[in-house]
Amino acid sequence: MSRLIPLMCVAVAVGSLCAHAQKPRVVVVPFVPGEGASETASAKFHALLVDELKSRADVLELVAAPVTKALPPPPVAAAPVASGKKGPSAEALSALESGKKAFDDLRFEDAVPSLRKGIDAMLADPATADYEAVTEASVKLAAAAFRMGEEKDAKTALLDLARLSPTYELPPGFPPVFTREFDKAKKRLEKQPKGTVSIEGPNGSTAFLDGRDLGMVPVLEENVPGGVHYVKIEGTKGERFGQTVNLTGGIIKVKGNFGGGGERAVVVPKSGGIADPAIAVMVDDAMAGRLSAYLKAANAEIALIGYVYKTSDTQLTAGTALYSARKSGFTALTPASFDTDVLTANTEAFKLGDEVAKRLMSFGNPVSLPLNLASRTAKAGTGTMVARTDSPRTVNPDDLDAAGPRAKKVVLVPKIEKPVDVEPELVPKDVTVDASAPAAKAGVSGWVWVVVGVAVAGATTTAVLLIHPATSPFKPVTGTVTATW
Repeated sequence: MSRLIPLMCVAVAVGSLCAHAQKPRVVVVPFVPGEGASETASAKFHALLVDELKSRADVLELVAAPVTKALPPPPVAAAPVASGKKGPSAEALSALESGKKAFDDLRFEDAVPSLRKGIDAMLADPATADYEAVTEASVKLAAAAFRMGEEKDAKTALLDLARLSPTYELPPGFPPVFTREFDKAKKRLEKQPKGTVSIEGPNGSTAFLDGRDLGMVPVLEENVPGGVHYVKIEGTKGERFGQTVNLTGGIIKVKGNFGGGGERAVVVPKSGGIADPAIAVMVDDAMAGRLSAYLKAANAEIALIGYVYKTSDTQLTAGTALYSARKSGFTALTPASFDTDVLTANTEAFKLGDEVAKRLMSFGNPVSLPLNLASRTAKAGTGTMVARTDSPRTVNPDDLDAAGPRAKKVVLVPKIEKPVDVEPELVPKDVTVDASAPAAKAGVSGWVWVVVGVAVAGATTTAVLLIHPATSPFKPVTGTVTATW
């Protein structure tokens, strides 16, 4: 017995270490404020949820969010310049050149990081970016990723390319499989929600979107695919203004200002850090690619994302989802609603934390994309559904299946506004006749169907009671119909 005690202690310790090692590592991406929601409210709920997940150290390991490259801050007015245009940064040009050389030498492992670094550095300054060079580098990045077997990264690069240059055509020489994948990326982009970009600026200036000349301001560009885009406004004397926008549907307005004729300088983020995942209301394949890199930087397996938006004058809602690097996909969570001052959000944060813990144990199959985080529809099967019928009718079990197999209760309430006469053929043929059935209340003509369904473990037994008035020429009937699905 004395020998068993140390062995038991060792087994318990090893089991504890294994359980700790198996706990999923989770990172919470800063929540994004959407329409009608303030950054303060979004940050408050994000902080409450982080605190809630910290208290669940028995089922998950919460890791810190990695440092990201922030979007360029608002341009700062600089001294006027006489003429000439500032070109792309030396860092961007050097990285792109190294990436192209590595690609030509078939060193794809070296080409991918260099090309990605050059593209990020180039687009960090929309006012001076060389968009033709970005397009060429994006094609090489996608091709290199395919050659390395990184199909997901390649598809993400092609989707970004299609968004940046919708009319771009691949030059000859690429294999048919690569061309087909690019065509698929264009089709996926067409299915995503679109929005409008409004660009204003000083008189006589020219507006550009992702490097495309849109003409003199003001410009209203419609049917722009959702996602990240780059706006440039160029003045008649070489003045420049640049801004990165994240289009999530609707209309987004950009108003450029050169600062009294001086050049507007856009600050380029320093190297280091991972690109911001750019969470938006619509979750697509491009966001999945960015979150994959985000998780690698955080050394995590699961990312929790959130989009906070206004649903009434006094209420906000947080649409959330989990992204799994192992599953390479998303699962949506129940929307959490709270007051605009975030005073009632503690309970919602607790509920959401509980759901996150459960989903970590059973993630399920990823949902299809795009996923709308601002959907106001609650999860199916979480409450009671009441439907009204304008006329009596028999119940089709398929109609009751709308709430899903997890529905707890389905009630169909009759809504009779005027007498309804029922023809004999409407009487069910498979019911038994009971002459002792009670008569309906005088003055109401027709059949009143009251259907109550109780769903238990995926099966439903439906009782149908038919009550007929004493004045009817038909005999009262009663019967029971059992429907199972």
